[in-house]
Amino acid sequence: MNKGKQTRIISKNTWLLGLLVGVLVIFSGCGIAKDTIDGIKGEESKKDVNKDSDVIIVEVLVESDGDSVVDLEVEINARKNPESIYFDSIEVPYREEFAVQKDAFIPLTSTHVKARIDDDASWISCTILYDEEVVATHRSRGDGAKAVCEKTFRLGPG
Repeated sequence: MNKGKQTRIISKNTWLLGLLVGVLVIFSGCGIAKDTIDGIKGEESKKDVNKDSDVIIVEVLVESDGDSVVDLEVEINARKNPESIYFDSIEVPYREEFAVQKDAFIPLTSTHVKARIDDDASWISCTILYDEEVVATHRSRGDGAKAVCEKTFRLGPG
């Protein structure tokens, strides 16, 4: 082989190697390389499972420094199967999960949680989570304190 051909072959291989390195850098920035590596290892993150799931997991948490709360209201306003729970009094911490099917346009329109402290308590709080992400929280103190959490889906600005 003459020197001219060898130089062209080496320069083609160098260019190809540079291109492959560039593509790998771009894919790693997009997370594609990590997803591919996790797939090879057989790992799957919780976030990926929730995104691929056919349901939204709505979790409601009510806490207080007392033993119970009063007048607890939970409303899950889903398009297909709305759910409501009412308790005159219930022990805390209160935690409940609801599964909302994603098979409708805007499957979950809103979630409301309200509760008042019992006589022996000084504070109350509520939290709403969608697929393990906090979407609403409220904490209240004092006599007759009430915790009110609300998450409403809105189209458009505001």
